Amino acid sequence: MNRRNLLKRMRNYSLFSSLIPFMDIAASNAKSSGKVVILGAGWGGLSAAKTIKKISSEVEVIIIDSNKEFVSCPMSNWVIGQLKNIDDITFNFDSLKNNYGIKFIHETAINIDPEKNIIITDKQNITYDKLILSPGIQLDYSSIENWNENYIEDFPAAWKAGKETILLANKIKNLKNGGIVAISIPLGPYRCPPGPYERASLIASYLKKNKKNTKLIILDSNQKIISKGTLFMEAWEDLYPDIIEYRSNSGVVGVDKSSSTFMTDFEDIRCDVANLIPSQKAPNFLKDAGLINKGSNWAAVNSYDFSSTIADNIFIIGDATSQSNVGRVPKSGYVANSMGKVCGLAVVAELFGLDKVSPSLINTCYSLVSNEEGISVSAVYDYNLEENKIKSIPGASGLSPARSPIIKENAWDWATNIWEDMLS
Repeated sequence: MNRRNLLKRMRNYSLFSSLIPFMDIAASNAKSSGKVVILGAGWGGLSAAKTIKKISSEVEVIIIDSNKEFVSCPMSNWVIGQLKNIDDITFNFDSLKNNYGIKFIHETAINIDPEKNIIITDKQNITYDKLILSPGIQLDYSSIENWNENYIEDFPAAWKAGKETILLANKIKNLKNGGIVAISIPLGPYRCPPGPYERASLIASYLKKNKKNTKLIILDSNQKIISKGTLFMEAWEDLYPDIIEYRSNSGVVGVDKSSSTFMTDFEDIRCDVANLIPSQKAPNFLKDAGLINKGSNWAAVNSYDFSSTIADNIFIIGDATSQSNVGRVPKSGYVANSMGKVCGLAVVAELFGLDKVSPSLINTCYSLVSNEEGISVSAVYDYNLEENKIKSIPGASGLSPARSPIIKENAWDWATNIWEDMLS
């Protein structure tokens, strides 16, 4: 590939205005195309992979993920709330393989040797020129008294879409009249800040129409609803005054499996369906690889290109990144998708000896408050040189003024479009 065509592809694929004035292609000599290995076939990893191949088909791209299908965490609450089924949010990787030549290795990564540029799986060692890590989050039950990993079926988190999503959806569907559902919400930061509140809304909407005399108790570790709080509370007061009980500063500190009970600092809550969403952190895999600073739960990265501040030729994107490095951007699917594009562009720039562009991110978050209405928030972020952080652009964010059926329709349209962007 000559450098003029490379630059043309980059410009054509740029989705954000800040990516258009790219680089002086006469400033450096093009290097060999190289080999990029990506860990994680989720919102960040898939976005990075497709970005790289759209710009330069000559770059070899390999994705490592133990899962053979993509199951979307965003929109999984619709399955739990009985609006959709798991097949509606599950996709294969055939188009990425056939249309872009992206290779998939369905194995489990167990270690990294940064000095030798090797990632080690349970079956082989894989070399790389650049490594992009998009491993998502790890659920942390260490603060839950009496917790046992065998309790998952009794206290599903359903915070990674898949089997637990189906399990929790079935528990809600099979709940008897007069039953109690309890949802625990951890202290932030955690994946998808409004996610637990949307889940509560959709469960309450289903209970209202299908289950008599049922209750939904929300045990929130936070002082208040941390995203779209006013709109959620207005919806709950209007639609579910006899169903939802919201309790702030009521984090779950323990469980009793024998009686299906959540323990808080104030009282014990016995329930028929217990949705335990625990605290979260970057996966231990990153800590074991030395990519997390001592005392932190999240991966240290440069906010400009999401390269690791600890190891060369390694980039980290998505929910696993540290907000103290990146800035106050939410851990959301759309942010991970935006990070993937920025990171993909940065990796191509390094491989071909080109200048990197200043990053720009977009986040739009839709939340349903019933099976008919939704609310939304959106923001645009760019790089602030003085603070060396990603920051929201003043005047470029907004919250929907009220709940609306149109927003619900927009939510599904957004999801289908972004799935197509990542997977087709």
